[in-house]
Amino acid sequence: MIDFLYFGGIQGMSIITLFGLAAIVMAVYVLIQYIKSRKANTKFLNSILYLGSMAFFAGLVYNALGFYEILDVVQRMGSVSHSALAAGLKAACLSTIYGLTLFFIAYVSWYMLRLRISE
Repeated sequence: MIDFLYFGGIQGMSIITLFGLAAIVMAVYVLIQYIKSRKANTKFLNSILYLGSMAFFAGLVYNALGFYEILDVVQRMGSVSHSALAAGLKAACLSTIYGLTLFFIAYVSWYMLRLRISE
């Protein structure tokens, strides 16, 4: 797992991870708040979805930066091997996949809490 984060770029993956962890922490907070008082603040509930979408958006931004770096290297070198190009594209796509995964977790958490709270 650590290799996955390192291969995707430690700076970008750290920011994506922080947004994802914040969404998960917020989901746990809303769940605890609901268990204690049978009420939940909708602002906190909606922040789960917001933080998850920020993880996905950050993944898209770092994907675009990765593609920019790949194209810059290809332009400077003139030609690159197909395997080197494929490795660069694979690395650039990791941030989007990771951000989308964290968004999916946040979305499912938000949806399940929303269903539970509206009962």
